[in-house]
Amino acid sequence: MTLGDKIRKYRTLQDMTQKDLGLKAGFSAATADSRIRKYEKDIMAPKDDIRQKLIEALDVDPSALSDINIESYEDIMQVFFLLEDELGLEIERNDETTSLILKNDNPGHAILLSYLYAWYVQKKNLPDEDNEASFSAHTQYEKWQARFPRDLKEFWNEQRTAVDNFYNPLVHDAANEPKVSRLSEFLVDIRALIQSGISINADTKYYGVGDIGLILSFTVSELLNGDNKVCHKAFTKFLCDINTMNGYGMPYYIDMYSNESGTKISYTLRWSALPAFKNTIYKMQEHEIQKETLPDFEIDLFEKTLSSDLKMYDLDLKEEIKISCNKN
Repeated sequence: MTLGDKIRKYRTLQDMTQKDLGLKAGFSAATADSRIRKYEKDIMAPKDDIRQKLIEALDVDPSALSDINIESYEDIMQVFFLLEDELGLEIERNDETTSLILKNDNPGHAILLSYLYAWYVQKKNLPDEDNEASFSAHTQYEKWQARFPRDLKEFWNEQRTAVDNFYNPLVHDAANEPKVSRLSEFLVDIRALIQSGISINADTKYYGVGDIGLILSFTVSELLNGDNKVCHKAFTKFLCDINTMNGYGMPYYIDMYSNESGTKISYTLRWSALPAFKNTIYKMQEHEIQKETLPDFEIDLFEKTLSSDLKMYDLDLKEEIKISCNKN
């Protein structure tokens, strides 16, 4: 689909004439329809400033008027090959269907998987009936496609702002409290998060040789639970910890994504010493869930094992981050 095809598609979707769109984009009444006609026939390509006006007039996401143009089945196959290389796309086939599969547990592609989840939700709710209500629903679906991912990103920004507005004052109030100084202390603070009732999804992200990050993801609704003061205190300490570590030279990145279990905020801590925490975090969560039913000797064994891990991680944060992160 060429750029001109896209302009025509979204103009028609908005029930606008070529002149309507031209006027809304700022052209004079004398040239409005002819300018849009030339764009739609790909006789002319709109300059960046005009393209932005068309985006606003058509009420679409900028990506909807991209220059990407897949013209052949061979082009499609090259896209599939790229997805295989970059995202681990797999192909399965039986007598009835050919399926392209992305694993849902790949944290490095959480945002893309969120996009696919949002698409799945929109698609599965479309009615199949041949009536006016169904036509209207399909029209709204096409408009959702045209605005994608703008609406979803706006929602994520609202959720991110809600977390920031809630926790920034708490982090500010905790500024004079002792700062984390040992790697083992950071693991203790993560355990406090788990004990407060916060669920953590822990995974890793590979950037290159010796350059790996730990991804910690939290459910926004749990963080904003107004009744869980213990959670608020524990998550505030976590935020203070990663800010301190960032001050020592550890980069971290914040992302938002959504799936069946809710909207998540994730923190990617880019320091190669941290991915070793992944299994320990899962063991701490499993222990917290099961400890009420465990015999005393198993609880004691877990605490001894964790104590041994803490001794192994009894390292000076500032010095270790200075040595490790400055290499990347």
